[in-house]
Amino acid sequence: MTPQFYVFVGFLILALTAALMWRRAHAKPVDWELVVAFIRRDFPPDQRDAAQEIAAGLAELMGLEIKQLRPEHTLKQIAEWSHYFFSVSVEDLATLFRVEYRVACDGNTRFRTIVEKVVENQKKGT
Repeated sequence: MTPQFYVFVGFLILALTAALMWRRAHAKPVDWELVVAFIRRDFPPDQRDAAQEIAAGLAELMGLEIKQLRPEHTLKQIAEWSHYFFSVSVEDLATLFRVEYRVACDGNTRFRTIVEKVVENQKKGT
């Protein structure tokens, strides 16, 4: 093989790498609030904002698997979706809700219950 061929292949690889980097740099970030807006219809008006906010936070951890979310899902079921994105344990989710929203929960706690507790805590002012 001639040195010109190696220079050409090297330039081609460099050009393709630069094109991929440019494309990735200009990719739009995901608007998780919009992705999870569907969850609002499953809650009463006073709980809709909280449900969407919590679901958006979960979406950042779960990825697009969050589109499966329904009020009846438990934390254990939600945590199972994370294996596609990166692993999140039920205990980690429970800790997240305890720290962020001051809501005690476990793997069997339903999403609806979490939202109700968060709204209740917001009304109390805690």
